[in-house]
Amino acid sequence: MENRTVWKFPLRVSDVQPVTMPAGARILHVAEQFGDLCLWALVDPDAPKETRVIAICGTGHPAPDDGRHIGSVMLHGSALVFHVFEAPRPDGSADT
Repeated sequence: MENRTVWKFPLRVSDVQPVTMPAGARILHVAEQFGDLCLWALVDPDAPKETRVIAICGTGHPAPDDGRHIGSVMLHGSALVFHVFEAPRPDGSADT
């Protein structure tokens, strides 16, 4: 990855969602920004796009069986903690 930059991807607080980003992106961090849940990834902007699967669950709720934990976030003004995972893609692969 020669032409690297960090991109932000806003997330919905929902169980599972697709996120389209450049192929091979490395997920770096998840946090709250201005009341929104956001994910940051190191990307090659020129790479072809791919869809990654992001799963979000609250404390005490089921988590994806083979999901990779990205981070946990408490949104401003909420007592709830959301745990963010990258779920394996349908072909069974996941980036690290």
